[in-house]
Amino acid sequence: MLIKDDNKLLAIGMFSLALSVPMGFLHLEYLGFSVSDFVEGMLVGVSLVLNLFCLGRRREKKQA
Repeated sequence: MLIKDDNKLLAIGMFSLALSVPMGFLHLEYLGFSVSDFVEGMLVGVSLVLNLFCLGRRREKKQA
């Protein structure tokens, strides 16, 4: 599967980063497990992967 539109991936990455910031202020626990920390970590991870992927794609396009 090829992803041709980098702007959508960049928007998803930035949106997940913006959602992860307020998650740091929430403290949701379920059976002693911090759900808010888990969700915040997942959002930051998705953001890092998608933003770095888009930067790499733009670098490849610029060199070619």
